[in-house]
This record gives sequence, C-alpha cells and structure tokens, in this order.
Amino acid sequence: MTVARLCFPLLFLFLISPLHAQDSTSIDLRGLAAFRPGDDDVWRSKYIDEQLEWNFIPVPGAWEHHGFPLTDGFAWYRIRFRIPAAMRDDSLLLVMSGVDDADETFLNGVLVGKTGAFPPAFRSELRSLRVYPLPRFIREEHNLLAVRVYDNGDIGGITGNILRIVRADSMHRVLDEIVDAPRVTPPHFISNGVMVSALDSDSGRVLWTNPHAYARFDAELATTRILSDLRLTVEEDGRTRPWVPDSCSYLENTGICHGRDASGVDVYWYHPLLSEERVLVVAVRQSALDERELGLQFSMDRPYWRYEERDAEEAGMRTTYHIFAYNSCCTELVDRDIDSFLSRGEDAWSLSSERRARNARQASMRYLPSVFTAKERLVYRRAVSSLLAAQVREPGLAEGQILTALQPASRAHTVPADHLLAAEALAGAGMADAAERALRFIHGAENGRYTLFDVLGEEHGVGFPYLVSPAPYFGTGMEWTWTRPDDARLRYDGMPRYVFAIEALRAERERQSLTAGRTFSDSSFLVPYWKELSARVADVIMYRLDSAGFIMQDASPWGSGLSDLPSAWTTLLAARALRVAGSYAQTLGHDLKSFLYHQAADRAEAALRQLAADILALSAADALTPLQRRFFHPFMCDAVSTGLFSRGSVEAELVLDIVERGYAIEDMPGHYSAEPGGDWFARQARPQIALRLARAYAAAGNMRRAEELFRTVTDDAAARDGLLSELIEPYSGSSYGGLPHVPTAADYILTAEFIMMKRIAGS
Repeated sequence: MTVARLCFPLLFLFLISPLHAQDSTSIDLRGLAAFRPGDDDVWRSKYIDEQLEWNFIPVPGAWEHHGFPLTDGFAWYRIRFRIPAAMRDDSLLLVMSGVDDADETFLNGVLVGKTGAFPPAFRSELRSLRVYPLPRFIREEHNLLAVRVYDNGDIGGITGNILRIVRADSMHRVLDEIVDAPRVTPPHFISNGVMVSALDSDSGRVLWTNPHAYARFDAELATTRILSDLRLTVEEDGRTRPWVPDSCSYLENTGICHGRDASGVDVYWYHPLLSEERVLVVAVRQSALDERELGLQFSMDRPYWRYEERDAEEAGMRTTYHIFAYNSCCTELVDRDIDSFLSRGEDAWSLSSERRARNARQASMRYLPSVFTAKERLVYRRAVSSLLAAQVREPGLAEGQILTALQPASRAHTVPADHLLAAEALAGAGMADAAERALRFIHGAENGRYTLFDVLGEEHGVGFPYLVSPAPYFGTGMEWTWTRPDDARLRYDGMPRYVFAIEALRAERERQSLTAGRTFSDSSFLVPYWKELSARVADVIMYRLDSAGFIMQDASPWGSGLSDLPSAWTTLLAARALRVAGSYAQTLGHDLKSFLYHQAADRAEAALRQLAADILALSAADALTPLQRRFFHPFMCDAVSTGLFSRGSVEAELVLDIVERGYAIEDMPGHYSAEPGGDWFARQARPQIALRLARAYAAAGNMRRAEELFRTVTDDAAARDGLLSELIEPYSGSSYGGLPHVPTAADYILTAEFIMMKRIAGS
C-alpha cells in the first residue's frame, strides 16, 4: 500500500483550458475571470486594467474555494470577450445560472439586468436562472461584462455551470439542457459527534473533513477544514487511475459509508464512534488474490496530521485500514492521540467493531416493522441516524447539542427549536439517553443575552429570565451574537418545544419502566425539571402572550426577525405547552400555577379560533391578505393534528384548504413551499411541510391523503439513500439547503409514529 500526498492549486486546471470557447450560436464565458472583493461602482467601467490590483479565479466556482475563504458581502467579476461578426446583428441574451446570492450585471458599463436584492431588503436568488438581453446599441466587437455579486453567507460567487451568450432563437437549447440535467447527488456524511466528513458518493472522494461537528466556536472563530479531496487510486499495469464506486450507500442502521466498484473492491469510511480522539478511518477490503495496489491522494488544509496503516486478513479477504489522526495544537498531541487510539487494538479501528458499536447505540430504537414498508423502515432508521450523527459528543459545554444540519456552515450550529424537536423525536423513537443529553445541553448553555435587546432605540427581546435561547447557539454553547442588532432573528418556538421534549422523555421513561415491570412516578420524574420548566420556560411563554392572546415579535419558523406581526403557529405551540405545564403543576400540587397556565392556554386558543372565524368571514381562501397569509403559515395545519380545530370542523377544513391552495407547488404533487411569492429559498419544496400536513390529514380522518403525502416524502428520501432534505428544487428534484436536515428528520420520525398508531387503530 502506498499513500501519495498531493496538494496543488486547482487554478492550473483552468490555465491549460480554452478561455472562451465559441460556436455559431453561443459564446462560452466560463474560464478565468478578474475578481475583486469589495464594492466600488467604478468597477463596472470598461476602462480598467485588470492586471492592476485584480485577482483571476475560475468561473464557475465559489470564491471561497479559490483563495477567498470566509468572504461574504460584495464582490465583482470582470470578463472580457469578443462577439464574432456572425453574431453581431443578432438578438443576444446573457444566460447565467447559480449566482449566489444576488447580482447586478453590466455590459460595457450599462446595467443590463439584476436578480435578487441587496441589503437592507436582501432577497436571495442563488439558483435562479438569469436571462439578460444585451441591447445592440451598447454592444461592441470587444466587450466587458461586469457582475456585481452579493453573498449573504456560506459560499458565494458565480457557481452555476451556465455562463454564456446565446442567440435569442437558441434559448430553447439552454432550457432543454437545464431540464435534462441529471439530478444533483447530495453528499453522504459521516460523523461520530466529534468529527464530520462529507463524501461525494459519485466519485468516492472525501470532499472535506472538519475537526468539529459544528461550524463555529463563537462569533469570530470558525471551524477550519483540515483535510480535503481524499480519494483512492488503483495501480495496475503500470498505470494509476482513480478508484470510483459503482454504488455508495450507508450500511444499514449505521453511519458507515460503503462503496463498491465493478471489480469487487469494498471501501468503508467512518469516524470511530467510541473514540474521542479525532480520527478518520478508510477501510479498503479486496480479495487476498487481488495484487493491485491501492493508494490514497489527498490535500492537507491544516498541519498536525499523522497517518498510520494496519492490515488484517480473514476468509480470503484482506483489509487495509488507512488511519488519519489530527490535533489542532501540535505534533506532540497528535502523536499522543493516535498512540492512545492504536493501543486499544483492533477494537478501536476495525470495521466489525465499528458496526457492533453503532448497532448497539441504536438497539433501543423502537418501531413496528409489521406496519412499516421496507422504504419507510429505511428512511425512519436513517432519520434516527441523522439525529444521532448531528449530536455533539465532545466533552464540555458543546456536549449534547444537536446541530440543525452538518452542512452548509450556516446550518451547522444549534437552533434551539430544532434541537428540542430532535430531542422529542429521539425520545419518541426510544433513544431516551440521547434525548436526556440534549436537555442537559440546554440546561448548561449560555442564556440571558436577549432578555432585553435594544435595536435602534427600541426594546426587544424576551423580557424575562429564560432558559431556552431565542437565538442559535455556537459550538461552545454560547448564544449567537448578531453582527448588526437590526438583523437579529429571535425565535420563541424553542420554549414550547422544551416542554414537548420533556413530555416525550417522560412518556418514554414510563414505557421503559412498565416494560421492565417497575413502577413509574410522574412526580419523581418531573421534580428535577420543574423549577426551570416553570420559572424560566412556562412563565416566559405565558407572559409573552399579548392582550389579544398572541405571541408578538416572533420570527418563527422562517419569517423576518423582530417582526411586530403575531405568529399564529408559535401561539399554537405556546397553548399546547401551557396545557402540558398546567397538568404538570397539578401533578406536583401547584394549584395556582396550574390555574394560570390553563387560563393562558385558554386565551391563546381563543385568539386562534377568533382568527379562524375572521378568515372564514372572507369570501374565499384566495382573498387572504398578506397579513392573514403570514398568520396562516403552512405549519398552522398543526392546529388540526393537535386537536385545536376538531375533526370535521369548518376551521379544520379552512386550514387544510389554505395550505393546499396557497402553498402547494404546481405540477409537483405532494410538495409545498414556505412562501410561493418569496425568494429562492421560500419557493423550494419543503418535505417538512408535507410531513406536518400528513399528520393533520390523519387527525382529520383522511388517511388516504395522509398516506399519499407520507409516501411522497418517503420516496423522495429513499431515492437519496434515506436522507431527508431541507429543500427540493421543483424542476430538477435536487436537494439543497441543510443536509442532513435535522428538523425534517425529526418530523419524519414523529409523523411515522403518528401514522403508525392510526394504521394499528384501523387494522
């Protein structure tokens, strides 16, 4: 076995390729472009020498991948090109795809088009196709295209594969190319809660490895990738070629990725579950008679790596373990860590030990296979695995937190509402210990920054000492710090979610006790949680209700921050949580608290019913004003699944009708967007909405429709090896946004259990 370490600038690949390939119908603008971060209106001018103070980077491509990491905000591209004589008198269009996030585009200094919007009224259109006419009167033989780009976060730049000038009558070819493009295969992720890696399942490459599961330590310090572009090579007949799998998937019930090529070579990628050292293992298994030599190529983005190799042979197969260890401090500590890891022998790194450890962790998962199809079992198990993979195992304040996603960086932190939804789902799936760890994180994390929050002289914030942050958490358990206070997004749906997580854990502990033949005491379970649940959660929810019974200034689930609009959906969650808290108070003998919580729940429920009555007074659901649409976010279908709007009532029918009329995506049955008239993100299909709606239909007695929606989400996920996406692009069916998406995975578990009980009741 050989290990080759390669690290070379990707720019070289573009320097040896033609810059602007042309044919009789189009001008390809891909290649090297002058690039400069910052913003200056002068940069639109044709009369600037790009050889002075400009960089040259490849397009398409994110600028973070080509020498400008952690660069957000404005940047400019400048591309010079020639229009051949055969095209000069034609109607010409500039076509660009994948400009992340918004752009203004100039030809020879004249604005020819813009898509999205810059701050302060920012609007992302990162994957919308740009088609800009190029008027004849500003065209010349030699031209300058200047593109002003604004990136709001994560990667940015001109990232789409289409960047060309075409004749107007040839535009149909571009559209056919987009429609016929293959679906983008989402990466597979491996994580043990300490490290995380992304794997390209088409090429078998480890795209990147991070030393932490989360993206940022705090507001100023990001987690830096340490390994990238790791691939296997096969050496045979004196030639070296990349090893590429025919198929790549997760081993059942584990987070181990497995790939196999046509010759029967198997490769397994994993971060050892029982290891707290930062270790990546690539296990290569081939026939003992196979004399081909397999090696590795990779780039080290950070120092302090050490590589070791171990061989094992059994049943005519030999397995080579490529073991990488990392420590962000120094060589001495990486030596200590890998020596400690290897001293435990094969139990530390072998594939069989890893499979046993991961299967043991999920041994307590409960479900009823007899009422689940094979696809449903696959997606259910993968959903649980995703939640566990996203739960941090690092000792300290980070331990126990569940990230909203493992990529992109903007999702690889903890949103309290998503974290607690995942804790509720884990408890419901039988993973009570993981749910308890999630609650311990909440109890130990920082809070208080947003008790009072001044924005431009106005007072915002929670207003009372609280336990569950209305802002995300960094990897250290610190509350998110907004760069600009008026950009802040404060979400109050995490507070009721805390109560639901406690209730799910209580129900699971009771089930475990009864199964084991032990008695269970609600009071004994609740006492350790009651003080915090009452004074710093339920009391805060109760006092957040305004005189009309709504929670005000809420940004949940996806609205703009610090809005004065009441959120009907978060008010619904508040009412449910206060009912549960009231029953807890009664159990523990706190009669006054019980009365106050139930009274507050009455007010919230009355406000929601009155809102429904006001909507019903309109001539039709189509007559909803923008404000009323804001009230009736598609998640308001929870009012049906929770019983607030009873089965068969006109209110229940109204909610379902509004979601179907207002949020269903045309020509994509069973898929719904958050806001049809919103930006690119809001217009994408969100499986989470379909799952919530499936529960509502099941509660309303329409099991046929519930099963249809549940099957749609299941089929979508099964086609992605069980991974549940945050967003699905309606036209291509490709996954985007957070992957794997923890809230969607959690909702899949909760919906599966809801439908499972309906199936059992109906059988």
